Amino acid sequence: MDIKSLLLEKAQVEYASWSHECDAVTVLGENPPRVFVKSDLHLLRERFTLAHEYAHIQLPWHVGTVNCHIDTTSEEYSVAAVAGSQEREANEFASRLLVPDRWISPMAGSLTSFERPAMQGMLDALACAEVSAHAGLIALSRHLLPGHAFFIDQNFAISRGTSWPGRAPLTDGEIEQYLERSVTVEEFTHQGRNIFWALTTEPSEPRFIVQKNPDDDRTPHQVLIACCTRIFGEGFAKSKAMSINGVVGGMINDSDLHWHESAIISVVRQRIEAKDDLKDVLTDHDFAIYLEKKAQTIVQKRSGPSQ
Repeated sequence: MDIKSLLLEKAQVEYASWSHECDAVTVLGENPPRVFVKSDLHLLRERFTLAHEYAHIQLPWHVGTVNCHIDTTSEEYSVAAVAGSQEREANEFASRLLVPDRWISPMAGSLTSFERPAMQGMLDALACAEVSAHAGLIALSRHLLPGHAFFIDQNFAISRGTSWPGRAPLTDGEIEQYLERSVTVEEFTHQGRNIFWALTTEPSEPRFIVQKNPDDDRTPHQVLIACCTRIFGEGFAKSKAMSINGVVGGMINDSDLHWHESAIISVVRQRIEAKDDLKDVLTDHDFAIYLEKKAQTIVQKRSGPSQ
């Protein structure tokens, strides 16, 4: 992406030196807008800064004069796109511009399981986007199923729905404890930086085997209600079933992610295990059947003609 040429089509751009903590200033009230960029930025940081300022110009509700310190290692960037913040919105826009979704999503689809060669190939391709290693990993994490965590120095990038490591910068102890709890961990070198890739959920087959019964024609909801009735009692069965369905829906509502049955089962189990008011349902002998039926229904629906 030739971001400098793109910005020059929309704004007057001037490079200048200053000592204060500010990477760029965009004056949106002029026609065309004026962008002042700090002249001694690292090349990759400059590219992200230019894309960030381009976002301020393109997003019509961004107004006034904006002073920008582009900190791609901050928690604010890691959870970009929180409503109401021009800076977070500009970071999100810049990330999607420099690492386009339609380019990275098909490649990320091969990483639904934990395979070192596939990830190495993904990182090699990601370097072509010419963004910092951390910014690239944050973009990649948007397209991975829950359960993926990347650590680079004292910072991190995680896929949506993955357990939170803490507030950056992390201590070595916090990173070590997180990695010890993970299912699998791999270490890579990417753009000259050491990166740990941790998977916090089962990568492929679920941890149980469902004995298929061809005569079991119950719907997933019917199986779930039966489970909740046995575990929580008839008076609480419907409310508990609604809560469990909420967990399922909340984890898989992004249809752009490359969900498969094993991933759905593994992630839902992990989330329910973390909820004290629901985890007892995992002990019911039919709950594995519910998970399998529900996962099959979701995958079949998404692979239908409308998809």
